[in-house]
Amino acid sequence: MKKIYFAHNTCLNSSYDLNVLRAGLVQKGLEIVSRPEDADEIIYSGCSVRSRWVEDAILQIGEAAKRAPQTKIHVTGCIANTSADTVLSKTSIPNLTFGTMPEILSQYSDLQFSEVDQLLTQNSSIQFESTDSDGLQNLRQRVGAAKASIVADLQEVDRLHGSHAERYYRHTTKGFVFYDEQEPCEMITVTRSCPYKCAFCSIPQGRGKFESVQLSSIIEKARKAIGEKKYHIILIGDEIGNYHAPDSKASFAELVDNLLSLDPAVKLSIRYIEPKPFLKYYKKIINWSIEGRIQLLYISIQSGSDRILKSMNRGYDLERLTNALKELRQTSSVVLYGNWLIGFPSEENDDFLETVLLVKELDFHINVVIPFSARENTPAFEMPDQIDEHIINERVSVLTEIVANMKVLTMENVLNILDTKSRTQIIDRIRRAECLQYVDDQQESEPSRASPQLIEVKQI
Repeated sequence: MKKIYFAHNTCLNSSYDLNVLRAGLVQKGLEIVSRPEDADEIIYSGCSVRSRWVEDAILQIGEAAKRAPQTKIHVTGCIANTSADTVLSKTSIPNLTFGTMPEILSQYSDLQFSEVDQLLTQNSSIQFESTDSDGLQNLRQRVGAAKASIVADLQEVDRLHGSHAERYYRHTTKGFVFYDEQEPCEMITVTRSCPYKCAFCSIPQGRGKFESVQLSSIIEKARKAIGEKKYHIILIGDEIGNYHAPDSKASFAELVDNLLSLDPAVKLSIRYIEPKPFLKYYKKIINWSIEGRIQLLYISIQSGSDRILKSMNRGYDLERLTNALKELRQTSSVVLYGNWLIGFPSEENDDFLETVLLVKELDFHINVVIPFSARENTPAFEMPDQIDEHIINERVSVLTEIVANMKVLTMENVLNILDTKSRTQIIDRIRRAECLQYVDDQQESEPSRASPQLIEVKQI
């Protein structure tokens, strides 16, 4: 029996697919082991969205080769499609191959990737992090010790006061959402890759041609989940709003209507939808949300500057989008989750200030502040006026503190049942944890300080 070791540093979408590959290999009788040293072959899935994650993947691949020098290593995920040359140039590993997950599955079996996916249940019991203590040193951890300790304290608060502070914190905090779901749920991939060509993004290269999963397959999975009393359905895709069923031509709206009609208790989380389809289907989205059928919506705006959005090739009406999202925030309980890309080429301080203002105006529950990282073979890689890394990091630190303070204001209201001293102790740790997830990714450091030319931002 061949022994396989799996590791990755990828997003939820790709780690979901890696679990499909794992299930297919297990179905064909292969054994999954927890240490590289015990494996006959290693399968590593790497992220290429940021240069930091490519570097992390290369370090892990190197560590795997050092611990198991005679073992063949298959590299898959986005990094295999976008950064194979970079991996090869920075390693000297002889037994290194690159390929997609369906290709790797076909090497071991006659199974079709889509058929394995159809039979596989993925929910809160499935591990989406590569965190095994005997495994590789993975930089990309979502929760970390700081947030875990906060949860422990909030559990005690709830025990003493009959409150729901822990639940609210989990539902509105990066890391717990998707990767550490505590309530019963079913995760279903409905699309793969993205049809858009944003100037900064390597996902279309890494994930391949945009595809939608058959509607019948999605509905069947949802029915099984409901039969197991899992009413929270998480729809996964690099971009879901352009869903177009290959078996029925159903659109995104028809997909959602079909799922919601299965049972009145069904609630959906959407990861994620681009602004263009969000606006296209906005009337339906707000109706579903007001009715309480949408639990979370992940939508990335990226910038508050029309000029930068145009340069990014994003191309939507920012004012219309802002008004729609504000209405959604004010009229429903939907958790709003979004990304903000800082330091895109030619971004000036005024552009950054516009982003800061929009972040505060929209007041999303979860804001992810991401430093721009030029990816090879994207238009942004060749653009003039690249921003100095030092300036990017300063701006990221400034916006991160603003986002952390927004989080603190919300949690202060949740924890108003506590005395001032107890509340302050927990709140200070929440603020710290929000900052730590972006400061050198997971390494502790002193609280970020803005440079003199950026001090004005903190007064907004």
